Formats: sequence, C-alpha cells, structure tokens
Amino acid sequence: MKKLVAAGCGFVALLGMTAPAASFRPLPLPAQDQKVLRDNFALCLSKLKGPYTENFCVCPDGRKVAVRGANGQVGAACKNALFCAAFRAPWAEALAKQRMYIANLFSRDLYLWNSFPDHNDLVRGYILEKYFTETNPASKLSRLRSFGGLSGAEYETPASARFFERYLSAPEFKDNRHFLLAYELQKRYFVREDLGQIEKVRAMSSRIQAADPEFKPLRDAIHNQLSPGLVPQLMTYRDRLPPGTTRSQIDELTKEINKLTSLDEGAFKSQVAQIEDEALRSQLTVRLPAPNADRVDAISSLASLMVLARQTVAGRKTAPGDARRLIDLDITLAGLIQNRGNALLESGAGLPAKRHLQLLSALTDATYGAGLLGEREREAAGAALRDLMSAPRQSRRNFTAKLREAERVVEWAQSDAVLAFAEVWAPWTMLLPPTASIRDDILRSSPMLLYARVARRLDEYATGGERTRHDLFGAAADTGVRALNPGLALGRLRVAPKDGAYTRDEIVALAYTPADLDPAAGILTQGEGNVLSHVQLLARALGIPNVVLGPSAYQKIAPHDGQQVFFIVTPGGRVIIKEASAMTPQDKAVYEEYTRNQTRSAAASLGNQRPRLHIDRAKIDLSRNMPIGLNAVRRKDSGRFCGPKAAYLGELKHLFPDHVARGIVVPFGAYYDHYRNARVAVPDKLRGLGIQMPGERLPDFAERTYKEFFGVMIPARKSEKDLAAWITPRLDIMRYSLRQAPLSPALKQAIRDGLDREGLLESGDKSQSVGCFVRSDTNVEDLEDFNGAGLNLTVFNRKSLDEIYEGLKEVWASPFEFRSFSWRQTLIDDPIWVLSSVVILESVPNDKSGVLVTADVNTGDTVKMTVATSEGVGGAVDGTSAETLLWSPQGVELVTLFKSPWKNQLLPGGGSAIVPSTGKDTVLEPDELKQIIAAGQKISATFEPARDPAGKPRPWDIEFGFKGGKLWLFQCRPFLGSDELKNIPALAPLEIPRASSADKQTLSLEEILR
Repeated sequence: MKKLVAAGCGFVALLGMTAPAASFRPLPLPAQDQKVLRDNFALCLSKLKGPYTENFCVCPDGRKVAVRGANGQVGAACKNALFCAAFRAPWAEALAKQRMYIANLFSRDLYLWNSFPDHNDLVRGYILEKYFTETNPASKLSRLRSFGGLSGAEYETPASARFFERYLSAPEFKDNRHFLLAYELQKRYFVREDLGQIEKVRAMSSRIQAADPEFKPLRDAIHNQLSPGLVPQLMTYRDRLPPGTTRSQIDELTKEINKLTSLDEGAFKSQVAQIEDEALRSQLTVRLPAPNADRVDAISSLASLMVLARQTVAGRKTAPGDARRLIDLDITLAGLIQNRGNALLESGAGLPAKRHLQLLSALTDATYGAGLLGEREREAAGAALRDLMSAPRQSRRNFTAKLREAERVVEWAQSDAVLAFAEVWAPWTMLLPPTASIRDDILRSSPMLLYARVARRLDEYATGGERTRHDLFGAAADTGVRALNPGLALGRLRVAPKDGAYTRDEIVALAYTPADLDPAAGILTQGEGNVLSHVQLLARALGIPNVVLGPSAYQKIAPHDGQQVFFIVTPGGRVIIKEASAMTPQDKAVYEEYTRNQTRSAAASLGNQRPRLHIDRAKIDLSRNMPIGLNAVRRKDSGRFCGPKAAYLGELKHLFPDHVARGIVVPFGAYYDHYRNARVAVPDKLRGLGIQMPGERLPDFAERTYKEFFGVMIPARKSEKDLAAWITPRLDIMRYSLRQAPLSPALKQAIRDGLDREGLLESGDKSQSVGCFVRSDTNVEDLEDFNGAGLNLTVFNRKSLDEIYEGLKEVWASPFEFRSFSWRQTLIDDPIWVLSSVVILESVPNDKSGVLVTADVNTGDTVKMTVATSEGVGGAVDGTSAETLLWSPQGVELVTLFKSPWKNQLLPGGGSAIVPSTGKDTVLEPDELKQIIAAGQKISATFEPARDPAGKPRPWDIEFGFKGGKLWLFQCRPFLGSDELKNIPALAPLEIPRASSADKQTLSLEEILR
C-alpha cells in the first residue's frame, strides 16, 4: 500500500491553529427544543433587563425581599443580607432547562447550588457567557453586565471562591472530562479575596463616574463583578479621553484592579505558601526552581509543579480550598512558563536540539496542567520524547517519526478544547455562534502557544528545511493541512453546503466530517473524524482526494465558495488547490494524463464515467430463495447467492465459532422473487407526476428508468443537477414499491423457522426474537477497488418477527437511496443486476466496538495494526472520535483517545438509543487488545488475501466488539486504497522535493537550533 500522508512532520503552528483535530459534531437538537430556545432567547434580548429579574436580597431567615420597594425607592431590604442580586427571569430559566445557562452570578448560584441538575453545564455556561460578553461588547448580554445593581463585588468575590470549591467537590466533577472547565472558570474569573482592596476599587470607580457620567456602565460592571476582562475595557475607554485628571484616575483604577485580578512573577511562591496541607506544601516547595537555575531547567520545574497540582486535584484527597488554590497556582505557572519561554526564544541564544526536546517535554506537562491533555496522552507524548532524548544521535527517519508521535498532543489539545463543552455546544452555538471560537481562545492562552514555537524549530531540523509546502489558492502553507487520501479533481468548490445541496462533480469543504456523505469529487474537512469511518474508507477506496484542514487553513478556502477549482493531493502528501483559471501547463499535463489513464473514479459526475465493475450474471444462483444458516455459508458463495458480508461472516464463523453471533442469510433469490412480484407503488408526495404507468410491474419500471437514464440522458450530457432531479423521484418510487409489496408467506415462515433453529426466538413467544440486526449485503460491495462501506442500511436490534420482516424490506430498498445509487452507479456495467442478500444476525449488546486494520493505515506497514474503538455499538465507523491505537510487536502507540460524551446502546425492548458514555480514558483493556490482535493475525494467516495491482496482499478490515471482555467479530473485508495516482510521471514535479538519502542521515542532539 502506498503512503497516504505527508513525509514530513505533521505538526503545524498553533498560531495557524495546528494540525486538524478529531471531528466533533453535537447531537442535533429536536425541532421543538430549537423553538423553545429561540423563543426564550428572543425574550432575553427584548426585555428591559434581559435574562435578569429585579434585584432581591436574601435575608438570613431565607426571605427573598425586593431591593426596590412598592414606592419605587431603593432601600435596605433586610439587615445583614446574605447577598443581593438579580435572579434568572423565567425565560432564562427556560434556557437553563435546555442546558444553556446565562445571567450567571456567583452569589445567587452558590445559594441555589443544590437546585442545579448538572453543575458541569452550569460551569460551561459561566465560561461561555464570559467569553461571549468580553468578545462581543456591543451585544445586549454584554451591556446588561454593566446594569447597576445586578449584584455586588462584595458578594461576588467571596462567593466565587466558594463556588469554585463546591464545583471541585461535586460528585459529577471528573478530572479527565472537567478539569479544563475548572481551570478556565478560575482563569476567567480570578479575583483575590481582599475585601478592603475591593472596596477601594469600588470607591475609585464611583469617583470617576461622578466626574464623568459616561463612565457609569463601567462603574456598574466593576461594582457587579470584578474580573480580568475589565482591564482591556478600561484601557479602551481611557484611550478615548484627552489627557487630564479622569484619564489619570482610570490609570490608577486599572493598577488597583490588576492587583486583584493578575499575578506577577513572584506570586507563585506566595501561592504555594498559602496551601494549608503541610505535606502538600512541602512537595510543592521542593520543586520550586532556584533563582539561579538554568532557564530550561526552571521551566521544567514549573511544569512539574503544574503536573503535581493537577494530579493532586484529580486525586480528590485534598481539601476543597487547597484544590481551588492549586488551580490558581496552575494558572499562574502557565503564565510564567509562557513569559520565561518567550524570553528564552527571543534572546537570540541558540539551544541544542536536546534542550528543545526538554522544553517540548516541559510544555507537554504544562499543557496537561492546563487541562488540555489527559494523563494517558501526557504519558504517551512524554515517552516519545524520552525515546528521542535517549541517544546523542538519531537517524532522520526515526527522529521525524518520534517527533510526529510526540506532537500528536496538538490534535489532542484541540479536541479537548471543544469537547469540554460538547454537551451544551448545540444550544450555545445555535443562539450565539461566536461562542464556537472559544476553542481558539483557550488554545492561544495556553502553553500550546509556546509549544508551537519550540516544535516548529524541531520540525525544521527534522525535515532539513524540506517541509511540505502546500498551495492554497496561491498562498504557501506548511501548517494546518494534512493529506488523507491522494487523488485529483476539477470541479466547483462548495463550502459548507446545507443538507447535501451539492452534486457529485463538486468539491465540498465541510466544517466537520459527517457520518455519511453523498458522492463528491473531492473532500476537505475541518477535522477528520475517525480514520476508519465509512466516509474515509469510501474516499480512500475510490481515489477521492481527501484533506483535513485546521481552522486557519479552512478559512483560506472559504472565500472561494462557488469557484471552479483544481484540487490535487499527491501520493507524497502535498496538497494543491487553486482556481481552474490559474492552472499552469504542468497542472494541465497532470490532469490530462490522469484522466487519460483513468479506468474509473467515483470522483466525477453521474454522466461521464465508464463502468468498470462487472457483475457476473452467470455466477448468480437465484434458485436459492429461502434462508440459509450462517454456518453453511463460505467465501466461495460471495456473488452466487449472497454478498461478501455474509460470505466472510460464514468464514469467520467457521474459524471463530464461539466469537461470531448466530444468524441466517436471506439470499439474492428471495430478494429477486420479491422484486419481480412487486407492483409499482407511488408515495403520496409523487402522485400526479405521471412517472409510472397504471398497474406497472416494478421490474418494468426499473428497466424503463435505467434505459432512459443510462441510454439517453447520460449520452445527451445532461447536467448533474438535471440528472439528480430526474432520477431521485424514480428511486423514491422503487424504494417505496419494495417496502409496500408484501413478503411471501413461504419466506416469512422460512425466516421464522431459520431463526428458531438458530435459537434466536424467545422460547415463550415465538413471535419475538432475542433481538436481531438486519444487515444489507449486496453483490457490489467489498469488491476489488470498491468496498461500499456504509452505503446501505443496517437496521438495529429488531425484536418482533414483524419488525424483522419490515426491516428486511427496508434493507432491500436501501440500495435505491440516492446516495447509495450515486456512489455505485458509475462503477457498475449493469445496474439492474444489483442484488441484495440480507444477514439477520443476533444482536450483541457490545460494551465497546470498533475496527481493526491489519496494517498501519498511513504507511501500509503490515507489521503493524490499526485499532479504532469506541464505547457502545456502532464503534469506529460512525464518524465520532475513537480510541485509536497503532499496535506493533514493539509496543502500542496512542493515536487518539475516545472522547465522545455519548455512545450508542442497544435497548432491551428493541432498537437503540444514544446515552452518555462512561467518560473513561481507556476503551480497550490490555487483554481485549491482545484478543483482537490475535484474531487479526489468525485471519491474515488463514484467509487468502485480496491483492493490489502489483500483486501485494491487501490488509484486512475487521469489525469487532466486546461484551463483558469477550470478543465478537461482525465483518471482515479487504482494506482498499486507490492506486491510480501512483505511476503518473507528470506528478513528480508536484511532489515534495527530498534528497533520496535524507532519511538515512543522522541528527545530533547537540546541534544548536535558532
């Protein structure tokens, strides 16, 4: 298998927003929830006080008394009030019920603490609202923060500290999911608990307002709630003033606020001294760097303090007050590391490569301390860096590979910066889209900023200055771009098209990788999702150029929406996208040679492809039209009476009898009989269009449709839009007709008998099964050069026989979905002979499931294996973030962790539901990994492999699951890659220049880098 990624290091600078992270998409909000959110948010914007009520004081006896009396006068509501503040208005409470908390005030919410169902959502609201109001000062929510009397800093400051402590003590607080939330909360609301200083600041702001009435909004904001975000607002206001007394007073006020909200170089020592736990204080003290310490060693010491602080909080054995202080310490140390590191790099003094690696190790620790990595990720990256530093000289190849492994922390941190907010991302980004940018804000204010500078020096050293130079519309880029699949396309660019509103001859740029995708000429995504998702497998097999972009690179693409573009991803990993009008003679030569030699591609239009996949009708046996036990099926039966899914499952059942679920196969003949006997049925929405003839048989309708489509419309060079518009309603009719036609009584009885023989019917009620999946298995999937991954339907966990019968018809109809049809139709010489067998397989309620490929999917190295696993059923093929491991006899590399807050779970009564995941860092246990690797090795040793055009065996793609530690195998097929671009001579000038001996060179860790 050819190499499918860039030869150089994959790291890119964080200022360009790094290498792409795993794709994240929130669960879609139901329409009713969207309406509730929009309606109530509109009230928050239209009401005078927005999401707030009038102000109340809560008295020591629990009474809640309005600050404004019946006469309209503001007075003392009660003596020694616990606090005085506005509450959330009913419309803001309605938003809170949808997990969107705005109008946040510490004193009030601390008092109401026990009323909140999920304190993580509450904290997410505090962070997101703070970010939005500080970055969108003209919005109503921002202006309301300056509304007089919302609360008082004398209440908010002490309450904030108690609020932080309550959160860190909450049972739902989990370090690996929520530490970043605690860190960001305290960072954004940091205020020293010095009531005397607070009163001084309040008085100063009142004096300024007395002299300058326009200062009132800022005065009210200071009185309501102090935070670091006030300082830039004060600076902006001051800069508008002429020199004079008021300007000087604002300078003094800013200085006093800084004393409360910022930390200087010496603050961390006093913070350590404030830790109440004596043993912990001693542990921290011994790690403090000496004043004369080497600068790199000092940064390493500060980073080790951050690690200890976080690990102590994670252990939950320290008092809440100390836990809060430790996070404050982490925040201080992160700032000090940034300042010291910048000073070191800007000093002009060169450092040996080894010292740069030490800095990278320290910054990995600091990134963990800031909540952007998990312990498992920190250890994996640290181990790679320790390997790099273990010898004074390294081969360039090894140095580059290990550095790439260590720099995976960039993608991990990017992922964590969003996933911390995953549960509330949908409502917040729907109502306040700018909050989606909080990821960039978190990363740019984290140790990753300095990490980027250090890593870039190491990258340049590793590649010898031969970094991959991509071309994005004329702008050179060596950051924020990663090639997944090589390929070439010429078509219109569509950026974030809604609801699949594009055609297969267009190139799509998407903000995330969807779980499924209509055909496209090329794919650019902001985040790749899972490397073994159905979309990635299809793109890889069909030669569709597929690239992952960081946010900055994605933004360079977006302005070119609608333009005709030339898009190529070379086998060496170089990406070029430009306006078609800017194609050079060299570009045109590449395109002409590619299209001249091309035998097939799913990356072009419906209308201009030669078919390649041949359906051998002589091989098909339609006489077998009743269910067959899975035990009786073998690989040789593929294409005869069943598809390859059933055939390979039969082989797996033979090889692993206790690890493949029970099931039966409904062969092609059963489908063909149903199809031949069906009459055309028309959905209500298509009645009156005159598409069908009265009483027409479905086979006649299908043959007439295909004759017109393939024999007339395509040769006439109809547009993609016209072709799609014409075929779509006719496919709808085919699907509807198959679903409406009744199953023959003989087939229903045979299915019942077959399931009963396999023990899949309930003993007390033979109309109910134990739960079965109904899985599509056509004669045009898992073939040489085409795997068809995810194109057709799998019906989850049907319980009753009637549900299974209906599921069978749904699955039979699924090849006529437009998406499935359009992926296949240009590849098949006789589409009328696409036949569907069906596997009815026992439901296994997996705790975890995934995909194993018996090779490194990036390099093709078959000594290694790639394992992608998620919690629940559905595994690593649904586009979500998975635990991805690269196994080799030498050990296991961590590629990504499973970080989704959700999983798919089978329900006892049938069907499935999306439920919260466990939140654990580890999916596969060591023994489970051992089991699936052993299974992959046995399959590779036993099954005759498919081979690529050069005769090289292809790896295997194996779907698996675990229930209670037991391995279950669900599918096996060749892992396909496109081979079309390998031998195009015109590509050579477009590849990355690299000396043939470069990988053999050795690098000294003592070489000075600048």
